[in-house]
Amino acid sequence: MSATIGDGLVCGLEDDGLYTPPIKEHSLRKIRAHNYYVRLFTTAMKNKWPQRVYLGLYSGSGRARVSGTNEIVPTTAISALQVPDPFTKYIFVDNNPDCIAALEARIGALGGDYDVSLINKNVSEAVPAIIEEMPLFSKGRGLLSFCFVDPFSAELDFSILKQLGGRYRMDFLVLLMLGRDVRTNFRRYLEDENDTRIAKLIDDANWRDEWTARGYRANNVVRFMLEKFDEAMKGVGYRPARPDDAHPIRLLEKNKNVLLYYLVLYSKHPLAQTFWNATRLGLDEQLTLL
Repeated sequence: MSATIGDGLVCGLEDDGLYTPPIKEHSLRKIRAHNYYVRLFTTAMKNKWPQRVYLGLYSGSGRARVSGTNEIVPTTAISALQVPDPFTKYIFVDNNPDCIAALEARIGALGGDYDVSLINKNVSEAVPAIIEEMPLFSKGRGLLSFCFVDPFSAELDFSILKQLGGRYRMDFLVLLMLGRDVRTNFRRYLEDENDTRIAKLIDDANWRDEWTARGYRANNVVRFMLEKFDEAMKGVGYRPARPDDAHPIRLLEKNKNVLLYYLVLYSKHPLAQTFWNATRLGLDEQLTLL
């Protein structure tokens, strides 16, 4: 594969000897969606906001090796640095020291004059460190931020988004692991009242009561989760996202069409939805050319 105009993803990089974890082919679709949106966002905002921050939660090492092809590709952290109109500040958070060390080396190899902060912490404990690295802002020195939330499971604490979204003008692109994790393990999460994974994800400790009261069945899990997460985001002042606005990433191989996760965008400004619509349309057009 080669680079495409909209997402800037280049496959087939040479091995630089640094930590390069494996990813599945479907992760390329996630990276492309991220890249497409980020390019639209930062180019449109470059002359409107003097300070523009990119925040990557669960940022990874900057490169990955695609299982099956062994190709090496830049992941979202490095891709965000290589947009035509860079952000003025980058903050990357990951709990894996190997990821942080590799990302630091790869950023250094880019040779650009980037303002970057790397935080080697569990994301759920990183908010104070993130706030410390965020630029100061004022009426004459505005600050607009974009945060990509890319967890490996549904074990995401909504309080992180609540704290950051309540403090900053920040758009979120969130990976919700509703297929691979939530739908697969839902019965266990439902029956084990000591399990707080769902409660933390949707910011509702009493979600089991609502699920039971509605008389829902297994085929309602994904829609219920999308609705509850949307409700939590609206509680922080974000514009609602229609279920159809959630971008599904599916396993498409060997006659399989299995939902893995969704990418969902949240903003307090309607222009972000225009960018997201353009991103999804652009991705569809790319797929027809492959």
